[in-house]
Amino acid sequence: GTSYNIIIPPAITTNMTFEKPNNNLVRFLPFRSVAEPSFWLDHNSRKLNELRLSEDGVPLRGFFGVTTTTKIGGPGGFSTKDSFNIIPPGMRFDTSGDARRNEWIRAHGTIHSLNTIENLKRCDKNAFLNEVCLPSLLACCGVIDNDAEADGGGSGGGTDDPNVALVPITCITYCDLKTNMTVYWFAFPALSPRKGCAIAYSSTTTNNNTSIHHHHSPQTRLIDTWGTNECRTLSKCFHNFRVLQEQQYQQHTACSSKKEDEEGSTSRNNNDVWCPPFFLLLPTLKDESTGAIIRKMKCLPLNKDTYNNLSDEEKRQVIFGFVDPNTTPTTEKSSSSTTLAAVGWTLRNLVAYVSLSLGLGGSDVTFLSLRLPFLRRVDANTESSGCSDDDDDEIMNNSYLDVADEFEKKNDEGVGNSLLLDITIPLASDYNWNNDDDATSDICKYRCVGWELNKKNKPGPRSIDLRPLVSPSHLARQANDLNLRLMKWRALPNLDVQRLSQLKVVLLGAGTLGCSVARTFLGWGVRKITFVDSGRVSYSNPVRQNLFGIEDCKEGGKYKAVAAAESLVAIAGPDVQSEGVVLTIPMPGHSFGGGKDGDAETAAVKKDVDTLHKLIDESDVAFLLTDTRESRWLPTVMALATDTPLINAALGLDSWLVMRHGPSSSTLASCGQTQRLGCYFCNDIVAPENSTRDRTLDQQCTVTRPGLAPIAASMATELCVAMFHHPLGNCAPPPEAKRGGTSG
Repeated sequence: GTSYNIIIPPAITTNMTFEKPNNNLVRFLPFRSVAEPSFWLDHNSRKLNELRLSEDGVPLRGFFGVTTTTKIGGPGGFSTKDSFNIIPPGMRFDTSGDARRNEWIRAHGTIHSLNTIENLKRCDKNAFLNEVCLPSLLACCGVIDNDAEADGGGSGGGTDDPNVALVPITCITYCDLKTNMTVYWFAFPALSPRKGCAIAYSSTTTNNNTSIHHHHSPQTRLIDTWGTNECRTLSKCFHNFRVLQEQQYQQHTACSSKKEDEEGSTSRNNNDVWCPPFFLLLPTLKDESTGAIIRKMKCLPLNKDTYNNLSDEEKRQVIFGFVDPNTTPTTEKSSSSTTLAAVGWTLRNLVAYVSLSLGLGGSDVTFLSLRLPFLRRVDANTESSGCSDDDDDEIMNNSYLDVADEFEKKNDEGVGNSLLLDITIPLASDYNWNNDDDATSDICKYRCVGWELNKKNKPGPRSIDLRPLVSPSHLARQANDLNLRLMKWRALPNLDVQRLSQLKVVLLGAGTLGCSVARTFLGWGVRKITFVDSGRVSYSNPVRQNLFGIEDCKEGGKYKAVAAAESLVAIAGPDVQSEGVVLTIPMPGHSFGGGKDGDAETAAVKKDVDTLHKLIDESDVAFLLTDTRESRWLPTVMALATDTPLINAALGLDSWLVMRHGPSSSTLASCGQTQRLGCYFCNDIVAPENSTRDRTLDQQCTVTRPGLAPIAASMATELCVAMFHHPLGNCAPPPEAKRGGTSG
């Protein structure tokens, strides 16, 4: 197989290391890409047929759910403090398109298909990530406006919705279309603070409200702080929040007009967030003395307007929640600073949003790492978001099996494993890598990280070999059409490969010309070829007729039409629909029906005439490739009667003829004059006769230079392809006559 040596610049920025960091810093667990083989097969086809030479980004859709990660290490597979390997949660990519599945969280971005492996090697990965992803992130955070994002080529679709813009993805790839090998590198971009300003836990105790929700560590399990009942309330509250979001989405879709649906489908799909990845949480507020509920728990959509509409007291109490794709249970009843768990990668951009957009840089803020065992699909048509206070607890337990009461009984699963995080928000200036006010643009002051690590846990791309995943017949078809698809990239962008693949061609004659025409048609992607011939393969044929071999000559020889059809299938695969029809073309000057079996012979000729007429009538084009002049007469008349395009090719010793017969009822305008194309017999002054009577062997056979048949066959095929690409098709005028010569 083909291997690629990818040279990675040493300064590549990933921020995806599993090495033990400073205890006070927030440790993030990055995504890993999980691309289905069908995704790459679909992308390779798109590169070949649509993108071609373009390296511009095209929409990329990913999705992720909640995943219980696996810890590996230590004797017997048990993890230890100093030896562990956590499998990151997966960001999935497939060909499901825009089918809405709200049990997943959606990610949006672009995929860039580079034309050469050298382009992928030379690409400045950090600069690429900043150029593609910074505009949408900064626009969402309010650093730049959406107009600047559009000018900068951002991938966020011009939206300021943090549920869309804060979960970006991108990918660079090189598709080797010959070997079906694909090299790719995914990135999950996140805004990065300057060196020395990394996101860290708060060093002080957080007690930002008067509710029951006190915690005394920068990272604590939710069930240890809130208790079972409040965890169950949170599960119910978040579910109702999702139902409400789904109902609002459906109302928005129903209100869209048909015109908006057609013109704005891409934009609306970009804003289709499925399950919201972020939310604002106002916890239950109780009176400390009486325990009376002052405010019920509420989940609110994350955006600047919602936050600004909160009261000052609510702003102090609000918790910024995010659905953590990593749901690995934390078995510690109280986390210490030496065992702080890694949290989801999406928190990085959420922290940046809180700093840059909401202006909370420098303050201590509480985040909720919501860790659910699964995300249920929400059906807004059958579920109500308005649950009453008197809901039965037993119904709640059956409906929301995601609360960890006692981890010994529940295997430590459920919303109770969620984490409350006290984080000191970096200052807005901490995200500015260039303090020079004379910088060319605001975008240049910020940086992204997020390139995925490869299987060796180092910065670098991955690759996939698609050959074992594709059937041999599909590989054969793809390889056969590769040359045609590549023509459309630059040389012949208007080449109609689909039209050629659907052509029905009948070849009258399966000899030297017939074999050469058929092979040339295979190169043009024609798949439906019928041979008509009554002869058998002789030992003199294989050296001149490239569809036959010695095996076809044995035992009297196979019928040429049948052997040629079988050979085409053997060469190009079962995708070719080739048929051999053994038939003698009735010819002027050749008598029949005069012997003792005259009636049977006459019936056979009539049957041949009917069969030949049907073959020509049902074909898109017919080729006259027979040995004798008179054998071309009846097919010429039939083609004229059925308006079937007909291409005629004939050979001499050192000359050849290729011509197109005109239609019956159409006139052709050329040089301002009305004219009609003639045919092979238009200049005859006598009727065709038996050209093999009283002839020596060298006169009966087509004696010609061996190199002329491929030339004539190629010209005939090219004439046919050109005709079907002309706007007038078979009614196209002849080429203009050259001065001092014949038409070109």
